[in-house]
Amino acid sequence: MQARMLKDSSTAAAIGLLVGFALHAVTVYARDHGPAWAGYSLRGNGAIVVLLLAPLVLVVAEVVCLRHRAWLGMLAFPLTMLLGLFVILGGV
Repeated sequence: MQARMLKDSSTAAAIGLLVGFALHAVTVYARDHGPAWAGYSLRGNGAIVVLLLAPLVLVVAEVVCLRHRAWLGMLAFPLTMLLGLFVILGGV
């Protein structure tokens, strides 16, 4: 039981880091090469709209960790997602 919780929690931490990296990459890409539709552009500061996915992903991940009883994962996922999104690769 304890080993499964640790495994699920470490998996959640690793996924949090990968999700943070992916959101960072998509936001930077949209900032530099973003599309424009009918007068609205995702270039420049418009790329911040992509960051609205972060709270949604966070809530879904917390629910999944709660269902799997990965208590440490509930703490680790937000931290590693933050590290991947804003710290390790630099600011957006």
